[in-house]
Amino acid sequence: MPTFELQKRRLNTQARPTSGRARNNFLIYLCLLPGLLFLFVFSYYPFFSAFYFSLFQWDGVNSSYIGLQNFASIADDDRLFPAIKNIVILTAAGVLWALTLPLIGAVCINNFKSSKTARVYLVIFTIPMVIPWVVTVLVWQVLYDPIDGPINRFLYFIGLSQFAKAWLADYETAIWALTFIGGGNTGVAFPFVAGLNLLVYLAGLINVPSEVKEAAKLEGATSWQVFYRIELPLIRTQVRINLIMTIITQLQAFQTVILLTRGGPGYATMVPGFAMYQDAFFFSKMGYASTLGVVLFLIMMLITVVVNKSLKSPTDFKPD
Repeated sequence: MPTFELQKRRLNTQARPTSGRARNNFLIYLCLLPGLLFLFVFSYYPFFSAFYFSLFQWDGVNSSYIGLQNFASIADDDRLFPAIKNIVILTAAGVLWALTLPLIGAVCINNFKSSKTARVYLVIFTIPMVIPWVVTVLVWQVLYDPIDGPINRFLYFIGLSQFAKAWLADYETAIWALTFIGGGNTGVAFPFVAGLNLLVYLAGLINVPSEVKEAAKLEGATSWQVFYRIELPLIRTQVRINLIMTIITQLQAFQTVILLTRGGPGYATMVPGFAMYQDAFFFSKMGYASTLGVVLFLIMMLITVVVNKSLKSPTDFKPD
């Protein structure tokens, strides 16, 4: 066969996959188009429109441009300082639960010698992820009931009736009672181990090379030293992920507040998310609610950047 014919046939065989690949890529993009359309309409459009409407006095129908007046009005909002104090308390509690209990659970599961036992405990810790958050909140509502709640009944039973309170209606205890429930629907707070955080930690611990740990034990390292000196530095990426997710969830969450306290008594449990909800749907101040959303977003972005820069890990992905 002449050399020219061989080269022509080789070029034809090389060209066919390229055209087929282009056709397949087109079909993939076509299938992604409906999802991208919904994502733009229900996520990106409201997000960017919040920046626009934060410059307007808007009641949902009529609007008038007022510049940065909405941002200046935040300083005169009576709910501002109670909301900041409460969200700091809830976020600190959420971070405490997210960085300790799931990590302890993940370390224990990772060190079980029996894989069957490890799987059983993993299922036990992750089952609450499929339970609706509303159910969890309503269970806590029953626990905190001032008359028939198990907590107060137990206090009466052991002779400590002076400590029984209307936990969610008392100005001094309401916000602290909420810290035990958690703030959002991404996980369950104390006394449960948040399943999603546990899975993130466990994924990092599983990828720690067993040879390194074995070598450390041969050198006389204790289990605590292996964890603190080897495992913990190598899962710093997972710690950062859980920290950022928890902070963002706590800052924007108000599900627990709206179900149990509505921000009360007074402003004892007011949080920025519920204040934004009130302004938008009770007071028809959609422009001001958009402003609160923008400020909250900027705070979350700042915290994310600071955490990312301060918790760098040697195992972080570094693109070429």
